[in-house]
Amino acid sequence: MITAYDYVSGYVVNKSDAEMILVGDSLGMTTLGYNYTNSVTIEDILRATEAISRVGITKILVSDLPYKTYESKKQALENAKKLISSGADAVKLEGGKEKSEIIRYLTDNKISVMGHIGIQPQSINDFSQYKVLGKNLEEENKIIIDSNSVEESGAFSIVLELVDKSLAKKITDQLSIPTIGIGSGNFTDGQVQVFNDLIGYSPNKIPKHAKKYNNLFEKAQNSINSFVKDTQAL
Repeated sequence: MITAYDYVSGYVVNKSDAEMILVGDSLGMTTLGYNYTNSVTIEDILRATEAISRVGITKILVSDLPYKTYESKKQALENAKKLISSGADAVKLEGGKEKSEIIRYLTDNKISVMGHIGIQPQSINDFSQYKVLGKNLEEENKIIIDSNSVEESGAFSIVLELVDKSLAKKITDQLSIPTIGIGSGNFTDGQVQVFNDLIGYSPNKIPKHAKKYNNLFEKAQNSINSFVKDTQAL
């Protein structure tokens, strides 16, 4: 699963070998210049989902429910329906046991839900909070309870973000739904990465768990500088 944020990134990922596209609220940092994902609005995600869906998506398209847009069953369903109407096949929301009733309510209303546990970026206001969880018994027990709750509530898959790799393996082995890891080792059923990190198209330092396969940011700057140089030489 690879993120996308606009028509072009959606087009590229859709033509790739990736199996799913995530309209992630990482849009806030990659595209909108926010420091954290909790500044992203439902309107931001709706606009991105609509743009990407115009590609004619042939893969599963999942859209994030942004921060504070699923505080109640009614609010969650209302916003999830907006995303589905904009082209999403499913929605993703952060939270474990505390969100189980909302996940169940959405699935009972025919909304496909992807869960997200471990580190939950929407709850973070300090980069120091990004750390691997599940290295002690208390964290491990909580994450296991959360993963079971998400599955029992009807989610079709679950993202494990920055979960200790041995715990991620244990959860993957226990659950019947697919696990999608990010910074959680190589024992999950799948992996998710941010589009901009993968292609090296960002002015920011990429996270330790990100994979970088190119440097399009530098190439773009070089292309512009070459154009300016050629123009000045006319």
